[in-house]
Amino acid sequence: MNENSLFPEKILDCLKRPGGNQDDIMEIVEGGLKCLNTGEFFPNERSIPFLFKETDGDRKHITNTIKDFYEDNPFPSYEGLEDFGNLVNKGSSNSFSNELLQSIGFNKLILECGCGTGQLTNFLQLNNNYTLGIDLSLSSLSLAIEHKTRNELSRSSFAQMNIFNMAIKDEVFDVVISHGVLHHTFDAKRAFAEIIQKLKPGGIVVIGLYNRYARIMTWLRSKLIPFFGPNIDYVIRNKAIDPKKKEIWIADQYYNPHETWHSIGEVIKWFDENNIDYINCSPPILGSHTNNSPDSLFTESDPVGSYERLITQLGWISSISREGALFDVIGRKAS
Repeated sequence: MNENSLFPEKILDCLKRPGGNQDDIMEIVEGGLKCLNTGEFFPNERSIPFLFKETDGDRKHITNTIKDFYEDNPFPSYEGLEDFGNLVNKGSSNSFSNELLQSIGFNKLILECGCGTGQLTNFLQLNNNYTLGIDLSLSSLSLAIEHKTRNELSRSSFAQMNIFNMAIKDEVFDVVISHGVLHHTFDAKRAFAEIIQKLKPGGIVVIGLYNRYARIMTWLRSKLIPFFGPNIDYVIRNKAIDPKKKEIWIADQYYNPHETWHSIGEVIKWFDENNIDYINCSPPILGSHTNNSPDSLFTESDPVGSYERLITQLGWISSISREGALFDVIGRKAS
């Protein structure tokens, strides 16, 4: 693999050394990255750019437990050895990822925090977008980079980083995404406050979390699976084909060592505290689009009241609960 292909210039310009500052200039050198300002060298780990640094206040036992879990269970798993055409077809047929790409549009800088095996990061580099995926797991990142290099994807890039101490300059990305990740950190609210620092004023943030109400069904199934087997899971019965993918899905959904559950109202409070204007929720909140159907995920809607949000989330118990109970809230950073 050509090391210069790991980071396109547009992404390299967004990087800094861990704990560094806005003036840092990073350079690709043999075996890793070098900060030209300080001369510090950051060697690759297993051919993966390594910019991970712990911070004060880290609950290392949670972070290390989650890291070890995803080293053994890189997520989301690919269906065997997929080429990019397969990935594009899969992304285009998934309503969320396809709507996300169409809503983002063209020529954007996109950061995915907690990219896992990089499927979304690689997919979103379509439309001439440049993407950076960061993750804790080297096993997951290895699969992400393998897919990137085998398919010669020049606009996606990956690195190992700490979400609480990212080696990324502030206010450089047009879109920041964290889909199904923050609830596995030791402090989801603090992690949210960290990632939006990387978002430009006027930029879009997309946060996906386990829902406090709908996730109850996953918890119930976790108690039944030892007796009735994995086929009680909807994804296992209807979607997953590759045996390894099935195994990893079950591990991630039912045996994950740490997760937290969240509500729409809670995330809206995070937005208010961090100068983020609410745009939309996916799936939509009951009564939030009063006139017509939204044109895109980024169509502005009304967050309505706590009653409508409660009814919406109770309804999710019979819908999104079958595929992990993830909901996404979209906002815009105030200019």
